[in-house]
Amino acid sequence: MIEQYISNITLSLIGLGTLGLLILAASLYRKVKPIYEARFNIEQRNRIGQLAQDAYAWVERNYAGAGAGKFHEAVKYLTVKLGQIGVSIKPEEVEAAIQKAWEEFNPEKHKNIMK
Repeated sequence: MIEQYISNITLSLIGLGTLGLLILAASLYRKVKPIYEARFNIEQRNRIGQLAQDAYAWVERNYAGAGAGKFHEAVKYLTVKLGQIGVSIKPEEVEAAIQKAWEEFNPEKHKNIMK
């Protein structure tokens, strides 16, 4: 009879311990998840920036003197490359990345526009 009580108490303590570990794991997950996502976003932004620079360099070589057509070709190039690596971002962000790459590639032109 006493063995049954000991067995029930032991199982209850194991259940409470498991519940406590699950609660602890959930709270740790909530704290660590934003840190992981921020790190992933930074890495993703860096990768998008690198690909935007590649896109701009590609259109500079293949579409020299094409004006606004270069920009649209760079956007298409970057959109395709991002699709190949499984990154989905808004078209405005793609355009902004290309614009930033252009400004970094042509700092003297950017300064003249800003005056």
